[in-house]
Amino acid sequence: MLRLVCCVGLLLSIATISFAEEETKLNDPPKGFKLLFNGKDLTGWKGLVANPKARAEMSKEELAAAQAKADESMRAHWKAEDGILVFDGKGQSLCTAKDYADFEMYVDFKIKKAGDSGIYLRGSPQVQIWDPTNLGPNPKGVGSGGLYNNKENPSEPIANADKPVGEWNTFFIRMVGDRVTVKLNGELVTDDVVLENYWERDKPIYRTGQIELQNHGNTLYFRNIYIRELVTPEQLEKMEDAMPEEARVQPEKPEDVLVFIRYDGFRHSSIPVGAVAVQMLGEKTGAYSARITNDLTMLAPETLNNYNAVVMVNTTGEWIKPRPEDLKKLAAAGQEMTAEEAEAMFKKSLLEFVSNGNGLVGFHAASDANYQWPEFGKMIGGYFHGHPWHENVGIKVDDPDHPLMAAFGGEGFNVVDEIYQFRDPYSRDALHVLLSLDVEKTNMEKRGIHRTDGDFAVSWVRPWGKGRVFYSSLGHREEIYWNPQILKFYLDGIQFSLGDLDGPTAPSTAETAQN
Repeated sequence: MLRLVCCVGLLLSIATISFAEEETKLNDPPKGFKLLFNGKDLTGWKGLVANPKARAEMSKEELAAAQAKADESMRAHWKAEDGILVFDGKGQSLCTAKDYADFEMYVDFKIKKAGDSGIYLRGSPQVQIWDPTNLGPNPKGVGSGGLYNNKENPSEPIANADKPVGEWNTFFIRMVGDRVTVKLNGELVTDDVVLENYWERDKPIYRTGQIELQNHGNTLYFRNIYIRELVTPEQLEKMEDAMPEEARVQPEKPEDVLVFIRYDGFRHSSIPVGAVAVQMLGEKTGAYSARITNDLTMLAPETLNNYNAVVMVNTTGEWIKPRPEDLKKLAAAGQEMTAEEAEAMFKKSLLEFVSNGNGLVGFHAASDANYQWPEFGKMIGGYFHGHPWHENVGIKVDDPDHPLMAAFGGEGFNVVDEIYQFRDPYSRDALHVLLSLDVEKTNMEKRGIHRTDGDFAVSWVRPWGKGRVFYSSLGHREEIYWNPQILKFYLDGIQFSLGDLDGPTAPSTAETAQN
């Protein structure tokens, strides 16, 4: 009996030690994320100078002088103590020295009773932090994580997920374009909500800006501040410079595009860049309005039918299978169903959406998906079967007279990207092939080449019922999305899927036989 008691005691001791180590492990970012706070000092941070509008109006000399004064205040009131960022309740907010565009971030925070703070995104308030039990300023007892200063869009969280005052809380924040998603302690509290521009209400949120930890006159504690940039300001500038000035055709009616970026398994780092490029193409040319989402429930028919086309950017894997959070969201909307029922509903919805006359566009890994859903493979045009090439290759124009080939002047070109080959149901008997690999200008000695017929299509179109499908395998690398020719090509392809730009869709083999 004594031996048993000792063993149990030893196991409990080991478990306690392991838990303690896990609890005290600080400033160790998850894969893909970087430290914003190094746990040692204020490197990478600066003091707050006014607001974005006021800073933009300052001269270079005025801003430098104000920044020096703000940095002095920062050093007096913000300290790194035992791996924790501590604010003494005086002075001003703390700001990142760097500006950010689209990003995901984690941040742990702790407040005292009646504490109040927030996270400013791109210099604008704010993801709210406060004490839900402090009913003076918060009579409804609303929790943290809402977009407090919104007027037109939701400002309160959809759930209270705060831990008791004095305990650590964890935010996960995603900002893409003007939309913000927040999870607090693992629970969704803000779901893809537009963050309004507090400083200039008549304008959208600034496209880039600093992240700020807000001073609200009380002691604050932060730790484990990590960030993953989805789209950098530099990438944004490159895309802006490469955008076409106008669309090939102007739409006769407003068009709405859903940019779908959900994936399962491998994550392409170019997903957010490609999604923003699609959104910017519409904004710049007026060809369409676009919303970016990774939310499977957006494919439910009552939501999907608000759009005219779906653009899938590197949607790898079996993304059609609902996850627990998808079922929870459906249930909250009054649609209680099993995972199997939900999957069947989403499949039917997307297939009918396209066949009823809407558009489907797929970039790169949109073909590396849903292998257990044969109808999807047929609709997108084929399944991925390896990528022997990730280098400079020759691309051949299969149909120089097709309107979608105008971006290339009907002539072949070279490109550096990851190039796919395809397997069934890929067939020129079903697809109108636009571009293919030029085997005369490409290294055909690569390992992993499965096809023996020399047919390595790169892009195609096809009808699907009354709808139109456009697919291109280009888009693994970020720089594809600031290539001016390819951006024009992709804009034309999206307009084709919308029905605004016409072009042949007859199968390539049928056209070849006729010619």
